Order: sequence, then C-alpha cells, then structure tokens
Amino acid sequence: MKKAQTELGTVILVFIAILIGLILILPIAQIVGDASTIYYHNNSTYTAPALNAIIDLDGQELSGTPVVYNATDNVVYTAANYTIDEGVSTSTGVKTIRFTSLTNNISSYPLLISYSYGKDGYIDNAGGRSMASLIVIFAALAVGMVSLYLVLKSGVLQQITGK
Repeated sequence: MKKAQTELGTVILVFIAILIGLILILPIAQIVGDASTIYYHNNSTYTAPALNAIIDLDGQELSGTPVVYNATDNVVYTAANYTIDEGVSTSTGVKTIRFTSLTNNISSYPLLISYSYGKDGYIDNAGGRSMASLIVIFAALAVGMVSLYLVLKSGVLQQITGK
C-alpha cells in the first residue's frame, strides 16, 4: 500500500510540475517567436497623406526595401515621392514605421504598399534574438530536470527495477 501511495504521489507531483512548466513556457515561446520573426505586408492598402504629412504603418522594425504602387493603375512610385522609415509615432509615442508624402503627385491617392517588418517588440539585435530563444530552451530543460529530480528522489525507479 505504501509503495502504491509513493508512486501515485510521485506521478501527481511530476504531472503538476510538467503542467505548470508548459503553462509558463507556451506564452513565453509565443512572445519570443513574435519578437524574432520578420513579417510581410503584400499590397496593403493605405491612403497617401497630404504633402509632408505622416501616417503610421504596421510594425516597428523596417526590413528590406518597401515598394509603393498607385492602387488604381498599379504604377510604381519612385522613392522621390515618399519616405518610409522608422520613427516615433506622434499618436502612440512608440517606435513605428512611418510613411511621409514628399510630393503632391501621390497625396490623397490610394496606395498599395509592400514591405517586410518586425512587429512591435521586435528584437532588432541578432544576439538578443538568440538569447531569447535560449531562454525558452533552458526553461524546457528546467521543467525536465525538475520532473526527473522528483522521480529520482521518490525512489520509484529503484522500486520498479528492484535495485
């Protein structure tokens, strides 16, 4: 009877340790994934602002070269007509990707903008992205080690093997 209680107690402790570990690891892994992944907007529709006015685009970190089309006739606008860069948003106060009209040629026209970007919270340093990924790996290892420790401490393996 005592042996069965010990084994059941160990199984319950290991189950709880693994469950709590997974509950904590999954949201951390999701956040790390979002913070280290480049996303793409293909032909997102915007209305060009007035001359020298700024609109905020999705994302925090611009990656690559954006392409801007006139949405009505698919004419590609040259970079002399606009700027797309990173800056602090006047509406939210956080770093964002911003579009500025430089000529009246595009003001108030519907635009299709294609660009790659890092979401809000993107880790722009390669070392930081690697460290964030390591946090998830070591958290998973810690859950495994706690579970293994609980099993070894209880003596269940010795009882099963008879040694």
